[in-house]
Amino acid sequence: MKRYSILFIAMTISVVASAQESIEKLFSSLDARGDKTLLSKNHYEDNNDNPTTFCNYEEIVMTKSAFGKLGATFVTTFTNEKDAYKLYSKTLNAPSSFKSEFSVPYGTQNEYSVTFGSHATHNYLVALFRDKKNSDKRHAYAIVWYERGSDIIILHYHIYGNDPARVPQQRVITYDGKQIIDNKGYVVTGLENLEPTINDDLDFMKRFGTLRASFLSTEVDKTLVLYGLVVKIAELCKKHGRLLTDNERATCDKSLSELIKNYSLGDVYLTGMLEEARIALKK
Repeated sequence: MKRYSILFIAMTISVVASAQESIEKLFSSLDARGDKTLLSKNHYEDNNDNPTTFCNYEEIVMTKSAFGKLGATFVTTFTNEKDAYKLYSKTLNAPSSFKSEFSVPYGTQNEYSVTFGSHATHNYLVALFRDKKNSDKRHAYAIVWYERGSDIIILHYHIYGNDPARVPQQRVITYDGKQIIDNKGYVVTGLENLEPTINDDLDFMKRFGTLRASFLSTEVDKTLVLYGLVVKIAELCKKHGRLLTDNERATCDKSLSELIKNYSLGDVYLTGMLEEARIALKK
């Protein structure tokens, strides 16, 4: 019987830089494999010239036979990293039954976040590292994998931004200029100055990817946050869909179809707003 575990480990910071390098090499080796297929990727940063925060995300798929014992490699790579000051681990075959979730905020005001540990069928590993050049910043590396039919889906993240211990923790999503606070105190608000400017197709794809990643990582019981996200997705498509190339439009339409089919939870509002986004892209 599969079991789950949560492991938080506070570690002393080593002067050796091997930890991040090992994880980065792991991610690079995954990207270089010829037996995987890239499903989606996104790169968010607050400033193209001199970013102070970013979130790099890739989603790939490979067959179970190609995946082999990669899961054990993921666990070994993350758990052996002595430079990490915190390690979050939730895997299906670990020897404990504790349950929890772990959110990694990013953005200039920590207005975005990715939540790990939400799905019982997924495996999660997250390692946090201090930025040795800026004590207010940190790096977060994460990898998630799970079975889907005869395949294994793998998602990996590199997130950089403010250490939440040094800045207020708020999750901000705009919604018609109104302020809404969810049941855990996260803010879903209409602060227009936090909305990224969409000038071209690359801006659109960055924003779309960020909203999609946030939607996928949000716990199913946070319907208020999910509603805010689908509104923003629909708004983005209606206002700026004209900027996309035919290939980009097809990619977004495929992604929206996947969200409707696998992640809308049968909710009429979520499904309706995602369909509105699809319709807007076809105009």
